[in-house]
Amino acid sequence: LAETELMMEGLRARVGKALPMLANHEVELEALVRIRKVRLGRENLVGTRLPVLEAVELDVRDYGLIAKPHWVDRVVLELSRMLELQVTREVEKRRMALLDAAVRKVTQRVNLFEKVLIPRARENIRKIRIALSDAERAAVVRAKIAKGKRAKEGLA
Repeated sequence: LAETELMMEGLRARVGKALPMLANHEVELEALVRIRKVRLGRENLVGTRLPVLEAVELDVRDYGLIAKPHWVDRVVLELSRMLELQVTREVEKRRMALLDAAVRKVTQRVNLFEKVLIPRARENIRKIRIALSDAERAAVVRAKIAKGKRAKEGLA
């Protein structure tokens, strides 16, 4: 995303230097280039489905080559490149938003395990160990009592 934004800034600066005639508002440049179709694919990155820009189809409006100055051709090329970069930037912003949401969800799950479920399980394990040791002690006591009763009966 940062790289795309740098490319856009570079393109703006390059166009500003190479085509100062854009300041001439008498030449109509509105709607010379339009986006006709954007084709997106899907990519699975660490379990998150992300959009991938596959193609951008542009429409260039017909304009009279005699009625327009010669530099309009260069403007059309630069506008096309800028539109492609803008679409790329929007797709990359969407990817970033999806990855941020995925990171937030993973962080919540990690915190749930580390701060809630694991301590709760450890406490339950501790309680089970105490209950088992109590049961084992009670069994030993019962065995000794039974042994003592058998010994009494054997002597009596």
